[in-house]
Amino acid sequence: SVSTHGEETMISKLKEVSGVEFITRLARMFNDMIVSKDMSDEFKSKAGVYGEVPFDFDMKVLNMVSWPYSPPDVKLEVPPVLSNVCEQYKRYLDDKHPGRKLSWLWNIARAEIKLFLPNATGPAAKNGYIFQLTTYQLVILLLFSAESGPGTGYGTPAGPTLTYTQLLAATGLGDDIVQGELEIFCKARVLNSSTGLGAGAVSTSASYSLNVDFKSKHLRVNLANMKKSEQKREIKDTMRAVDEDRMFTIQAAIVRIMKSRKQLSHRQLIEETINQIKPFQAQVSNIKKTIDQLIDKEYLERDSSSRDMYNYLA
Repeated sequence: SVSTHGEETMISKLKEVSGVEFITRLARMFNDMIVSKDMSDEFKSKAGVYGEVPFDFDMKVLNMVSWPYSPPDVKLEVPPVLSNVCEQYKRYLDDKHPGRKLSWLWNIARAEIKLFLPNATGPAAKNGYIFQLTTYQLVILLLFSAESGPGTGYGTPAGPTLTYTQLLAATGLGDDIVQGELEIFCKARVLNSSTGLGAGAVSTSASYSLNVDFKSKHLRVNLANMKKSEQKREIKDTMRAVDEDRMFTIQAAIVRIMKSRKQLSHRQLIEETINQIKPFQAQVSNIKKTIDQLIDKEYLERDSSSRDMYNYLA
């Protein structure tokens, strides 16, 4: 965020309106960002202990309980230039917080890399183009700028050529991810395909090489924002986590109401729950579902004399 003070003010105001319970996770997330910055600065200051970092490195250490993220189900083959720094940071974290498990969220990490292409034209041709990438895109692109690797043509002016099969094995990524990233590279004309340029160039039988004649009117080329499918998955996962949080909020509200009132009709319980939950509009269907869950958990029971009445079970 541009303003840390602004975020603190917003959290304080939300706490006043919605209560401590609703704002707890947001406060933890905000605290993670502050602590992460302090640890990142400390890590950089201890280069003599853990080793020099050859590039700008900004790490965010997030508590899995507070954030709607989970480690990706892929075994990424991280290039040495990146894996060495990750291992240095892991040693630092192990020394600072022994026993903690560190999982890398490669699917949401971002990177910037400057590429100098031999025959490139445009405003940044001489000084190099800056590509903004996802981690998966970075890993693929580094294979084309390495001094050696699984492909052919290393050391030539045009750079190496790698087959789809070689890219798959060298990155450790699945078919769907590699195909999606190659489609983006070919659309942006960063890579050439043996089948031709464009979205249709992606083929499992094709080979790929850097487009040494790359041209763009922009100094920065943002390929990370072209990841529509990945963004949709992230949004879906985030909304699922939000829905789960809301169900817990509804559950807590019903328990508080019934603990106080002891007995309520179905209509009264629905109305009071809606009135008590301020941060969002609770759906009647979700309230009904939560009531059934609380009956199963034996927090509530239906009154024996009227199925429309609920009793609180101490």
